[in-house]
Amino acid sequence: MINIDKTDVEKDELELWEEITKGDKKYKKSNYLKSAKIIKKSKIKKQQPNLKVLKAEKNIKPKVFTKKVVKENKLENLSPEKIPSGISLRQAENLKRGKFKPEITIDLHGFSSVRARELINEKILQSYYNNIRCILIITGKKFGPYGSEGILKREVPGWLNLSPLREKVLMTSWAISQHGGQGALYVLLKKVK
Repeated sequence: MINIDKTDVEKDELELWEEITKGDKKYKKSNYLKSAKIIKKSKIKKQQPNLKVLKAEKNIKPKVFTKKVVKENKLENLSPEKIPSGISLRQAENLKRGKFKPEITIDLHGFSSVRARELINEKILQSYYNNIRCILIITGKKFGPYGSEGILKREVPGWLNLSPLREKVLMTSWAISQHGGQGALYVLLKKVK
C-alpha cells in the first residue's frame, strides 16, 4: 500500500492550477453576492412623510361620480333552432324550409376563425345596405365522436348576435340538406329603413 501525503498532493494540485491559470485575469474580491441582510441595511433608509403634501391633500374635495344612463337595445339573442319575436310565423317557416332563395353565398371552408369573422361582418353589412335579404353562410361541419363539432359552425351564430350585425339580422336557421344541412346557415336580414 502506498502512503501519499495530503500536503504533497495539494501542493502539486495548486502548482498545476497556477500553471494552467497564469494567463487569466485574477480578481482580488470575490464575485459572490452579498447576503440579503447586508444589502437591506446598507441601501434602505427610512423616509419621513412629507407633511406639506399631506396637509394639502386634506383640503381637496372628493370628486362626485354620477351614473350615466346608457340605453341599450335589448335585442333577443338569435338561435338557429328558435324563431325570434318580430318575424311572422309564415316567414320563419319559409326560411326554415329553404323557400327563400339565398341571394349571396359565403363559403368559409379553409378560413381561420379571425378571417372568417371579418369576412362575415363585411359581407353582411354590404348585403344589408344593398337591400339583400337572404344569405347562405357555409360553415362546414367537422365530424367527431360526438357528431358535428366544427369551430366555425359553433362560433358563427354567436357572431351574428354581436353588434353591429345583430341590429341587421332578423332571423337565422340551419339550412336544408340541399344547401348544406347542419353545415350551413340561412341568415335573413332586415329591410333597410
